[in-house]
Amino acid sequence: MSISLIVCLVALILAAVVIFAARAVSRAGSFRALAISAILVLVGLGAGVASLIQIVPPGHVVVASLFGAVQQKIYGEGLHFVNPLYVFEQFSVRRTMFDFRGTGKQRGRAGEQIVAVSSDSTPLTVDVGFPLSLNAAAGWQMYQRFGQQTVIAHQLIIPAARAAVRDAVATFTWRDAATVARDRLAQRIEERFRALVVQDLTAAGFSEQEAGTTFTIQPVQLRKILPPPKVLNAVSEKIAAEEDLERQKTLTKIAEEVANRRQNEGRGVANLFAELPKGFQPSQIREVLAAIADKTRAEAMMKAVETGQVSVIVMNGSQPAVTINGQK
Repeated sequence: MSISLIVCLVALILAAVVIFAARAVSRAGSFRALAISAILVLVGLGAGVASLIQIVPPGHVVVASLFGAVQQKIYGEGLHFVNPLYVFEQFSVRRTMFDFRGTGKQRGRAGEQIVAVSSDSTPLTVDVGFPLSLNAAAGWQMYQRFGQQTVIAHQLIIPAARAAVRDAVATFTWRDAATVARDRLAQRIEERFRALVVQDLTAAGFSEQEAGTTFTIQPVQLRKILPPPKVLNAVSEKIAAEEDLERQKTLTKIAEEVANRRQNEGRGVANLFAELPKGFQPSQIREVLAAIADKTRAEAMMKAVETGQVSVIVMNGSQPAVTINGQK
């Protein structure tokens, strides 16, 4: 029974008591009693009219019950004239996010982050959100079988969400779940969550069709999935060691190439002198080496000209004067 109707009945009863009591007093007292009674009657009538009106706010529906029996009619947002004996329960049909994030005071609307074990036995901390909305037509059935909306959240939605995350994570290795398979994991969580909700509703007496349309379930928002700090540190150290190993391999390869080049150069010079006629003087050998050096410089100059690094070369029979990018 609504509060307005109770106020109406109490006011009318008090007015009747005052009127009957006025017969036992003087006429002046009777006039005062009548005035009080009139006020009480007006209060009772106002409360009675109020009990006939039900205002539903935007984004909500109202379910009515009469002496414990839930009515199948749904009252949508707006003004409604109703049976004053009805008791009403309000449900939100807006999009609601059930957040599992953070810990302690910083946790989400539905609770703390979920800890799930991967297929390779690694505990993962999952920061995830489940957006959904209740379909208005199913409001009376949800009230009949579960109760208020907070009860629905704690007995149906939150347990199904936690179970869905744990079931889905158990089918992935922790590396896949945290990196390349995040999208597939989010889809698997959503599919499992939907299946668990339908299963629970069917067990509560809904038909499969009704259970499938009671909620509009939107894609799961998988924000973060992390292994324990020790695992993260070990992975970071391994990656650093692998990078250092690659660097050492690169340096070793460069050193080998330099050694091979020098070895080839030495062999070339040795072969050159082996082919020279016997009896060469040191001065002649020096001239041969100078000629080789001049040839190397000339090749380098030509390459610099081709690449645009040298703009002018002055050749006068001696060491060339070179202008690079406009400067000598």
